[in-house]
Amino acid sequence: MTDRGLLEMAMESNGETGALSAEIAETQESGFLSEIIRNRFPIGAGLAVVGIILSWLLASPNMQSDYPFLGLVPILIFGLSFFLISNSINSKLVGTVAVIYVLVAASPYIVSSISTSSITIADSTLSSDSKDVTLKIRQSGGFFSETLETADISITYDGNVALDQTVPFSIDRNDVYGDYGQITLAISDFYISNAGVTNDEGVIDEYVITVSAGGSSDEFTLNSLELKRTISDADIEAVGYMGTGSDCSGNTENCVIGVVLSSWVGLDASIGNRPAGMQYANYNVSVELKEGGDLAVQYPIIEVTNGQASWDDGNGEFGEGSYLVGEYGSFLALDGSISAPEMGDSRLYIPVDDFQSSGEYGCYTLEIEVSQSSPWGSGESTSDTMFYEYKINGDTESWDPVNSC
Repeated sequence: MTDRGLLEMAMESNGETGALSAEIAETQESGFLSEIIRNRFPIGAGLAVVGIILSWLLASPNMQSDYPFLGLVPILIFGLSFFLISNSINSKLVGTVAVIYVLVAASPYIVSSISTSSITIADSTLSSDSKDVTLKIRQSGGFFSETLETADISITYDGNVALDQTVPFSIDRNDVYGDYGQITLAISDFYISNAGVTNDEGVIDEYVITVSAGGSSDEFTLNSLELKRTISDADIEAVGYMGTGSDCSGNTENCVIGVVLSSWVGLDASIGNRPAGMQYANYNVSVELKEGGDLAVQYPIIEVTNGQASWDDGNGEFGEGSYLVGEYGSFLALDGSISAPEMGDSRLYIPVDDFQSSGEYGCYTLEIEVSQSSPWGSGESTSDTMFYEYKINGDTESWDPVNSC
């Protein structure tokens, strides 16, 4: 036998082996598919049972609210089940089976909507005096569910429980959108510190409220702007108001005839910036200007409530006795008795002649102190101090900030 004959026989043998292997694989694959096709009705029925069980498990309002995407799972299972069964029965019955599938798949959600209800916190409203926050809560579904009488309230802040209580609650109001109920909470009952501020871990602290009633619950983040109440920064400034010629006495041509006092009270901002405004903060402000160790100006105590600052104006000695602060910024004017048009149409300066001290040249200390009562403040005041040198150079006086006295 030649080498060529042996090579041909080997190739023929390998070809027959490969063909046999392919035939066996094809037979196995065909057998697996045939098995599925042959048993598609029981497999489809089994998938339908699985779909029904999952539908009932996922039909509760809480599951729909917390994991809405899971509702796709039974839909996909029902779809595969219907495909297998519809291909194993008479075509005339396919329409009837489709209707049955729709009714079976929807029944858990229909029963759930009739027998159970879910609540939703629609919004929150701040009272006109900024003391309370009112939640508007709506109820959906549950035609035969129990009547709501109470609700469990939980408020967290920075991982801490700020409030945990049960309050009376019912769906007893309506508007153009439907029925709703209200829960009113005093902010002082749960306030800890400013909302919407980044903490040491780089996380923004918010007040998150959870309301549970009738087996359902909803979560809502309260408005951080309305819950900035703790003063964390204060700035003070005195600008010398200049006079010329006949305004001055002695041999001076340019003189300091008074000071314009300004302050900024609010939330600590970035370095180099004035404090941010806090419209709903309540606090008291004390301001003093000292000449050496003597009191030059004692500004009346200013009380700020809900953005309205008020003080005893001393019959016009200290401005108008009121000012709106916080809504558009942190600026709080500390006006005197005489108009200072160069500083703004509404600004008034305090004349040097009205100083309680001698009003001589030297170093002056200006101090502001902001205090708050609980729960808005921790008991420690927020303050700022500035120093000014009142002096003369030739025939010109000046009032300049310095580092210290």
